[in-house]
Amino acid sequence: MSKIKAMLKTFVPSFIAEYKTKQDGVLLTFDDGPHPVITPKILNFLDQHCLKAVFFIVGREAEKYPELVERIVREGHCLGNHSFCHKTPKKLGYQHYSKDLLRCQRILNKYSEGEPTLFRPPEGRLTFASWLAIKCHGMRAILWSVESGEWGHFSHQTADEMYERLLKDIKHHDVILMHDNNEKVVTLVQRLLPALLAKGINFVEPKSIYPYTPDPSNKNGSINSSDND
Repeated sequence: MSKIKAMLKTFVPSFIAEYKTKQDGVLLTFDDGPHPVITPKILNFLDQHCLKAVFFIVGREAEKYPELVERIVREGHCLGNHSFCHKTPKKLGYQHYSKDLLRCQRILNKYSEGEPTLFRPPEGRLTFASWLAIKCHGMRAILWSVESGEWGHFSHQTADEMYERLLKDIKHHDVILMHDNNEKVVTLVQRLLPALLAKGINFVEPKSIYPYTPDPSNKNGSINSSDND
């Protein structure tokens, strides 16, 4: 096992890590949608405040609600691939993981101007086989540096408690993870985003870093704009 870990450290790029943006500001991302009730509420709020985000789409949900995927793109947000069936790598080998990734990609390609190149693995879990599938299909894995945690470690917290924690924790260059399939997030977004703006923390325009290339020399996994290549 130690040899495998050593190989992974050698061959797996640093962008499979916590992410930070190089630009001042934070990158807002949502996973697991689209949801027929919650996603529209979030989109309404973002539109009212002229804010943009990356939505990491689950393919099977996109098939159910194609009009929401269309709306996400139409309103200037970016799409990311979050797999088709949202299974973790432990449950899928390379071939099945690859097929699952591509199945979602084919759906997203119908709506995006170019092929989405950002991929967020379900639950943020990666194995060597899943990393290989991502790399072989020309995609980049992006994780996060701060999470609201409504489906994870902080699921016991109320939206107000999440707000207090995140307002204190979020700093410039963070990548924020939320889920647009949890009702708490609607309340959280409505309180947190204006509060961050009031603190002088702006939101990075996703298209300025999308598609992006990772900086191999950066151990923090900073996101670079492809314009800087």
